[in-house]
Amino acid sequence: MNEFALLKFAHILGLVYGLGADLGVFYSSYVLCDDRKTTSVRLSAAKILFALDQAPRISMTLMLPLGVHLAIRMGYISAPDWVIPTTWAIALGWLAMVLLLHFKGHGGRLGWLTTVDFGFRVGVVLTLLGLAFAALLDQIPGLSDWAAVKLAIFAGLVLCGLLVRVRLRPFGPAFAALAADRAGDAENDVIRRSIGGTRPFVVAIWIGLLLNTALGVHLL
Repeated sequence: MNEFALLKFAHILGLVYGLGADLGVFYSSYVLCDDRKTTSVRLSAAKILFALDQAPRISMTLMLPLGVHLAIRMGYISAPDWVIPTTWAIALGWLAMVLLLHFKGHGGRLGWLTTVDFGFRVGVVLTLLGLAFAALLDQIPGLSDWAAVKLAIFAGLVLCGLLVRVRLRPFGPAFAALAADRAGDAENDVIRRSIGGTRPFVVAIWIGLLLNTALGVHLL
């Protein structure tokens, strides 16, 4: 298997596992929000949701370097030799941060890393949008319009993920009350509203993924 085929295979797997797992997260969220169900059922749904949610997070961090690597090999991006290893190094650092936050938690001594991760994602959004718009205005000749549009869409995906986090900020204390089996109407309402508020952004992520896939296979 040559490098190009391997890159395409991995890129497709990123879409399949990211989008597929996100559908599971989406369905599980309805069970978690349903206060007619027992606490144990809702907590089981939450456990499934939190586990499945790692697949799209991991896929997101790897799709960028895979996409850039592929675009350079296909001639849609003309870049110096250092761009590929640098992009991979940054993405793998991002992946390490995602995994560390998952396995070590977002609180305690690692609370600062949550802020770093959020700020890093803001930087990714601004950098990619800046590159995309500069390329579309013919300020970066080595970056084709096709690649620029795909980068802009990817930036939109990351932005939607950030907005999901913002909408989920009230969720933590309410879920802690549920985990302690003392969630009342107020906590259940917070859980419903915070998770419900994320769903438009989740759907936007799905649409963005499908658009980028359609561009990738030249359907659009």
